[in-house]
Amino acid sequence: MDRLATHMAPACLTIEKDCRVLTVHGASDRIVPANDAFEFAKLITNHKLHIIEGADHEYTSHQAELASIVLQFIKEGLQHQNCDIQPRLPPRANKSNNSRL
Repeated sequence: MDRLATHMAPACLTIEKDCRVLTVHGASDRIVPANDAFEFAKLITNHKLHIIEGADHEYTSHQAELASIVLQFIKEGLQHQNCDIQPRLPPRANKSNNSRL
């Protein structure tokens, strides 16, 4: 497969050094071999690689694990930037408004 005609090595070298990159790959992916993820990881400085054992290309039966990995990566990034990661709730609707929206 041509990977959509993208030459990965030159593309990876254009990623800024301080840009955090997460790759999550299924060990049982038959479409994109897991070795591609390892090669990709070698080219990027600030890279985190997770291989999910037993996961295929669509993460069938591993979607909760995938979501957990992605959310943890985002939380770590926010903490690294000293961001307030508390959820923000929208202001309460005016009770006199009869709109259902």
